[in-house]
Amino acid sequence: MRRIRYILIFCVLLLASCASPEQVSTAASLPVATPPAITPTTENCAFVEATQNLPDLSTQVDNAIKQLQPDASGRAEAFGENCVYTSSGQSKFSAMETDFYISFNVKNLRDDIELGTWIINVMKIVDALPPASIAGPQAGFVEFTFKTKDDQKTLRVSIDKYKNLPVNIVPADIIKTLFPNP
Repeated sequence: MRRIRYILIFCVLLLASCASPEQVSTAASLPVATPPAITPTTENCAFVEATQNLPDLSTQVDNAIKQLQPDASGRAEAFGENCVYTSSGQSKFSAMETDFYISFNVKNLRDDIELGTWIINVMKIVDALPPASIAGPQAGFVEFTFKTKDDQKTLRVSIDKYKNLPVNIVPADIIKTLFPNP
């Protein structure tokens, strides 16, 4: 074991002696980065999934949806996490995404053309919203609740998945494409 240690030390010294004076002086003059100061906190935090209403955005979405159908409704909420501090019980919300909830009256829940048309029209509204009004770094979803007199159907559409659809997709193909396994 001692012999290996001596051989390693010898190799290091040999390699160091091979360096030119310029290399040694250049290496010596490089600035040394100082790590940023870490401010420790005594507050422990428990993360809990949470939602927060977005009243201004909800009003904007609801007004736009009512332009399509006066009986319809729309709202928006941020989905994310509450950091709940253990000592005080207070919390701080951090949004991960904005989700939209839309409700429409339809004639027939099996009419893919009617449902697809509503999805296209609503997604145009969502897509036109100012980016600054959207909370969180990731795209959320739009949840559609289609209602008839006797029944209702809820479909959740990922905003990213919708944006990846062909630009010229027709309403009849929206449902089949987004929900291939009914």
